[in-house]
Amino acid sequence: MSEISKYAVIDPAAKIGADVTIGPFCVIGPDVVIGDGCELMNNVTIQGETCIGVNNIIYPNVVIGAAPQDLKYDGAPTKTIIGYGNVFRENATVHRGTELGIGETVIGNENLLMVSTHVAHDCVIGNHVILGNQTQLAGHVKIEDGAVISALIGLHHFVTVGKFSYVAGLTPVRRDVPPFMKFSGDPNGVRGVNEEGLKRNGFSSDDIGALKEAYRLMFRQGPISTVLNEFEGRAEVNDHVRYLCAFMKKSCDSRLGRYEESCRRDKEIGKRNRKPLEVRKKDRRKVDRD
Repeated sequence: MSEISKYAVIDPAAKIGADVTIGPFCVIGPDVVIGDGCELMNNVTIQGETCIGVNNIIYPNVVIGAAPQDLKYDGAPTKTIIGYGNVFRENATVHRGTELGIGETVIGNENLLMVSTHVAHDCVIGNHVILGNQTQLAGHVKIEDGAVISALIGLHHFVTVGKFSYVAGLTPVRRDVPPFMKFSGDPNGVRGVNEEGLKRNGFSSDDIGALKEAYRLMFRQGPISTVLNEFEGRAEVNDHVRYLCAFMKKSCDSRLGRYEESCRRDKEIGKRNRKPLEVRKKDRRKVDRD
């Protein structure tokens, strides 16, 4: 049976599942869907076209589905999609997508977003990801499964963080983070294989050994392009190493080391379709009121 505080403000059009707990002073908009078993503590705000799966826990002062902080956003009913079993700690914010991005911000399953994390428009987060305290994702960031992002980290727009990687605290991430690796420093650098994280996620000693060899050849010996060509010529390559090579090839082929940025389409389209600033501000205010 659901427990909903009399002090919560829930639009009659919102769809609330079974066994949901909603605390005082929460505000839920008309286009929101909340799955079974979710717990919203006090002062949670959910706006826009937002679909939240089952068994999510949302701590006080979290805002999900608000309009993006993108001046090209023209007020379209873009979306926020959240899977199951996630934990959003205090003051976390998640903004919906934009017309010129993929049109939705997506968070997968069983992720932990710690205090004051920010997920900007059109980001895609996989499963079993950890975002440390005050980690800030710019627009269009992609984080693959199992990645761990430490505290006080800023991620440049269009960056991709590879699966089962580890980003150390206070690292300004300006380019793609290779999967399975430890990444830190300013300037950024790959510092080794994320061995402890791989063990925790069930990787075999053979898999870890193969990744260590790939790290040595790719990031210590190099150049990367030569090593990638050598791996392509091998008959037998470990599946995880093959994934690493495919990731690095796309990243290295992009101008700024951010593969997703090479695929962006918003610059020219935005120039052609952009409304005057005052009109865009009015559109955003109207969507938030609705």
